Amino acid sequence: MHRIVTRLLLCAAAALVLAALTGPVGLTPTALAAQEGGAAVAEGAGAEPYHSAMRPQCEDELIKDATWRAELKQQLTPEIHQEDANQMLTNRYHVVMAYALLWIVMLGFVVFMWVRQRGLSAEIARLERELAEAAKD
Repeated sequence: MHRIVTRLLLCAAAALVLAALTGPVGLTPTALAAQEGGAAVAEGAGAEPYHSAMRPQCEDELIKDATWRAELKQQLTPEIHQEDANQMLTNRYHVVMAYALLWIVMLGFVVFMWVRQRGLSAEIARLERELAEAAKD
């Protein structure tokens, strides 16, 4: 009995892991990139991203001017928070699958312990009967 339950739980856990690894149906990496603004798709195949010639000078000025650096950081904070929120919404499926897997494992453990306890109770009852019969003789 407990072997069947164990096998069923392993199959269910494997199915959940497989579902978590494949992700939501229909969301390919290209579709996810398009959903997030299409930045990866817009760059095109082999196109190099733009780098300003004044970038080193700007970086040097940012190092010197702490106020400017703080202002830029303050301006970018809402955008960074929004990106994190979008990432959490994208990964919500995996979080749900992980919790489902944990619940299945816990349920399997409880069922396994219940079956084992029933077997031990039956074994104790059998030993008590044998002891009682041996005491009568």
